[in-house]
Amino acid sequence: MTDSGLTPIRVRGKRYKTPRAANKTVVQKGQAKTNKKTAAGLPSNKKRKLQDKCRLGDSKRVKPAGRKISPLESLPAELIEKIFLHSLELNFARSSPHFGAILSRKRVLKILTFLAFFYDPRPDDNGAASYISNILRHLEYVPLDLDAQKSLQNGVINCRWFNLPLLKECKSDMFKATLEKFVFGRSFCGVGMVLEPSEMENLTKTLNRDPSDWEMQFQGTDRHDVPCTLGISAQKMNVASEIFTTLGFSPLAVWTIPGSFFMRTLWTEEAMDLLLYLLNHAPYDVVYTGPNCLRPRTTIDISRDRVQDCIHDAIVGENPSNLWDLLSWDEKVQRIVHGHDRWGVPNGYGIRGEHFITAVHQTEDAGLFQVLLRAHAESMPYDDPEITAWAMRQRDREFGDWLLSYMIEVPARRRDHNPLFRGGFAADGHPDDPSCNTWWDRFEQYLIDRGTWNGRRLEWE
Repeated sequence: MTDSGLTPIRVRGKRYKTPRAANKTVVQKGQAKTNKKTAAGLPSNKKRKLQDKCRLGDSKRVKPAGRKISPLESLPAELIEKIFLHSLELNFARSSPHFGAILSRKRVLKILTFLAFFYDPRPDDNGAASYISNILRHLEYVPLDLDAQKSLQNGVINCRWFNLPLLKECKSDMFKATLEKFVFGRSFCGVGMVLEPSEMENLTKTLNRDPSDWEMQFQGTDRHDVPCTLGISAQKMNVASEIFTTLGFSPLAVWTIPGSFFMRTLWTEEAMDLLLYLLNHAPYDVVYTGPNCLRPRTTIDISRDRVQDCIHDAIVGENPSNLWDLLSWDEKVQRIVHGHDRWGVPNGYGIRGEHFITAVHQTEDAGLFQVLLRAHAESMPYDDPEITAWAMRQRDREFGDWLLSYMIEVPARRRDHNPLFRGGFAADGHPDDPSCNTWWDRFEQYLIDRGTWNGRRLEWE
């Protein structure tokens, strides 16, 4: 059929082409609807990426907006530090990386450590407040009540940045603050002691050394020109005078050790050193026997069961040095808390009998078992078959025979309160029972070889 034979079609209106820009708008609208439908079933993070990708028709990707800084984060670093140190809210430093970076500076950590462990027995006397504020780098010193300090100690000890070198570094400032307030201070609770310039210079040099080297006495006069003596040791300071009884101070006081600190599968040397340091600075003597004017109205929250668990770990790790230190601390504290009998042994004292069984399971070497005997021989399970078999196969036959004989004596010794070692760890290290002399020299050598004893009398320090 030719074109001339086609039936013409009537078209109403004017024909025209759609502009390219309008086409583009329609396409974009269609794409947006399609993308909404497609993204509806996707997870929110994928949906956001898809919407960003398809937002423009020319496929240009929109960069996501950066993290906004809060008004608090925009404050000067010094002001953020002050807010943190006034609030003492440790979670504040964890709330953002920005705060964490500012508040992890060593100066801030030292102030936190000082406030957590400095013991001020007379917070009502602010005679040395300006001096202590200067130690805190111009942060105004406000004494914490003991409940608040316990809470802060719990938090600080659990922090990853807290360690023994930092605590020792702060200890010097704590002693200086106590000296200024209670020894040299002339307020109502200060002795007002005066030292000769040469003695003051020696004191300054002493406090700048490692605390383990602090063992000195200084002569001076009090506010009434009466001679008095200042004693500085690694843990305490005391002032003795002719007109008043000896005043003792514990500038660094540990009121609590959180249970979480003990919950670890492996005790590294650093962790055990820190634990022993904290234990030895718990001021049981101040709480139970200190003068009323300096005695704190609080308790020391350190779980003895947790310490006994550490004793078990020291046996399993075959570490006689840690075992010795933990047992001696435990015995000393129980003597202070419960008093002692005529032999110097704490009333009702004992250690877990299972420690002896653990020792015979752990090693054939007699040394660990002998450390337990030295702590409290009467706690040994005298009828345990495993201990009996272990004693019978001892290479040191003199000790094995002695142990078998002693196991028969234990019930009578318990009944008559007749301990093998009198006076505990703080007394003469040699046994009162002459029969122990058959193995005692080898036991001493065992301790010397392992660095537990340096040849002095076996004493708790």
